[in-house]
Amino acid sequence: MGVRDILTILFLSAGFLSFVIAAIGVFRMKDFYCRMHAAGVCESAGLLLCAIGFFIYEGLSVTGIKIFLALLAVFLASPIGTHIICKVAYKQSLEAEKKGKGEA
Repeated sequence: MGVRDILTILFLSAGFLSFVIAAIGVFRMKDFYCRMHAAGVCESAGLLLCAIGFFIYEGLSVTGIKIFLALLAVFLASPIGTHIICKVAYKQSLEAEKKGKGEA
C-alpha cells in the first residue's frame, strides 16, 4: 500500500466521519436553524474531504478533473441552498426555540 492509497483512505474516512456528524447533528439539534447549520457545515466539509480523497486516488486525469468540477458545483450550490431554505423559513415566521427559565 503506497502513500497515495493511505492518503485516499484518510481523506475518505474523514469525509465519511463528517457526514456521520452531520446526520447526528440533524437529529440531535433542538430547532430548525441549528439543524440546517449542522447539515450545511458538516456536509460541505465531508464533500470537500471525500472529493480530495477521490482526486488523490485518480490523479490529474479526465476523471480527476470531473471530480473537481462536481466538487466545485456542489460546494457552491449547497451553502446557497441552505441559505435560501433558512431565509424562506424566517420569512414564514418560523422562530428559533426560546430558552426556558433556568436554562443555560
